[in-house]
Amino acid sequence: MKVARTPVSARILKAATIPRNPNVYRKFATAVSISPPSYLSLPPPPVPQPSVNTTSYGTDANEDLFRYTSGRWLYNESQQMAQRYTKFNVVGLHNVIASVCGSPVVAMEKKEGLFNKSLMVTLANGRRVTARIKNPIAGPDHLMTSSEVATMDFARNNLGIPVPKILAWSSKASSNEVGAEFIIMETAPGVQLSTVWRTMDSRQKKNVVNSLAAIEKNMLNAKFSQYGSLYYKEDVPESRRAPRLYAEGARRFGSEDKFCIGPMAHRTFYEDERADMELDRGPWSSPADYLRSLALREEAWISRHAKPNIHDDPFRNVPGPQVQEEHLRALEQYRSIVPALVPSSRKVLASNLWHPDLNPGNVFVSDDDERRVVSIIDWQGCWAGPAYLQMTAPSFLAGTAGDVPSGLDFPELPIGYEDMSAPSQAMSREEHKAKMLYKLYEIKQLYPYRIDNRETRTMAVRAAGRTWKDGILPLRLALLDVCSEWNKLSCADQPCPLRFSREEVNALKRQRDRYLDWHDFLDDLRSTFGMRLYGWVSPTEYPSKRALLDGTRSRLPTALTNEIEAILPQDWWPFRDTVPVAQATA
Repeated sequence: MKVARTPVSARILKAATIPRNPNVYRKFATAVSISPPSYLSLPPPPVPQPSVNTTSYGTDANEDLFRYTSGRWLYNESQQMAQRYTKFNVVGLHNVIASVCGSPVVAMEKKEGLFNKSLMVTLANGRRVTARIKNPIAGPDHLMTSSEVATMDFARNNLGIPVPKILAWSSKASSNEVGAEFIIMETAPGVQLSTVWRTMDSRQKKNVVNSLAAIEKNMLNAKFSQYGSLYYKEDVPESRRAPRLYAEGARRFGSEDKFCIGPMAHRTFYEDERADMELDRGPWSSPADYLRSLALREEAWISRHAKPNIHDDPFRNVPGPQVQEEHLRALEQYRSIVPALVPSSRKVLASNLWHPDLNPGNVFVSDDDERRVVSIIDWQGCWAGPAYLQMTAPSFLAGTAGDVPSGLDFPELPIGYEDMSAPSQAMSREEHKAKMLYKLYEIKQLYPYRIDNRETRTMAVRAAGRTWKDGILPLRLALLDVCSEWNKLSCADQPCPLRFSREEVNALKRQRDRYLDWHDFLDDLRSTFGMRLYGWVSPTEYPSKRALLDGTRSRLPTALTNEIEAILPQDWWPFRDTVPVAQATA
């Protein structure tokens, strides 16, 4: 049984973004008299807010609709709140909904994600619809909303994907009576997968996987001429459209006079000062052009705007100062090896739509014993990209992927299973079922699109667009992987443009170990204090967490503080604002 190799760059990027199993936080927890919680005790996701009956604009009740109320942040809260504050004309929204649906609004229940406000609207006739308001953090004005609407329309009416029907929308806040970008749509049928997944049996979970795979196959059948976001033609200037919708010789799904591929609407191309910069946002005619654009985007921004040691989440920051020249040099090296990262198979290079966030909150299943997928929501950020970069497993399956054998080999029960206690055997069986479910999805959906050296080809791409956020080390380690695997990549007949001396390799390994120690420590802290990424906690927990943090550092034993500072010689305490107030509220 062959187990997939995970390059060091993949482990590093994972360390920067995903909580790791706690190893050393018990000493710290004991020092500050906190009982170490398990990851299952972390605060729940944002929850629905109480129904709000609104009949006027500007009241205190309406203010709760405008601002983010589902959570608090223990650091950089001014920035986080400003990015999620959207004032709109509540009466105007009521009027639009009543005009479209033929019945007045009697109540709105707010459900918040990190990027949008979803308002579950009840009408006088008993009908329920959903109104969604985009927050500033979600992405670019006009393009984000117009692309999402066009994508949902195309997916629903051209590909037969179960997507809520759009009833009304506007991507121009200045020209509608709501005063904000909005989408009004039918409420998804069925039940949210997140509410029933844990109670479903193996047959029902297989039904979810099989029905989801069938839906995604419809998406894979549509192959586009270029790479970028999907729009209605009238929403994108002709100069920024791909010349045709579908790839030459590909199956056509109609509406070629209605839709087009245009510039990328993803927020990473518009974050911070990037929104006002002249950047290559596509559409791109080749994967290599897209891959280069990531580096060129970051090079342009770093050269003009990057500020040393200012980071929106110190839990994802790196120890030590960041130097612009080092980032620019590594990004230049990345651009030199782009041709080697592009696979040769036309199938995996096809431009396909793919849902960007199939978490169980975005998937709805039938409210019966079959539990088949009946609706998929939240298409924001969806784009037509290279299949080999797009295709990933849904998050509710991917949690076991790291322990699943590669290829067509199937997971097995652990060695010594027969000698385990009954509770341990039961736990092993559940873990085995989860792995088998992932393997079912992988074989049905991902295996036909497999590529050689997948992690080596993709990790450099992921790291190139995030060097100032996650530090330069992940990209450098990804480049080292490319160099070591060069003879297995797409340019094996050409000399590798990268060179690493023995001293450089050893230095990278030392930096890697220190990096992992740093993020182990930060994740241990986050786990100990029971918070999510960016310091998010529930509103009810905020006062006690704030009071706890304010008194914690002063109570640390000097010996423990010295031990930490010997490993992390900087201002290591992460519970602090790192974004200036002026920048946070700009």
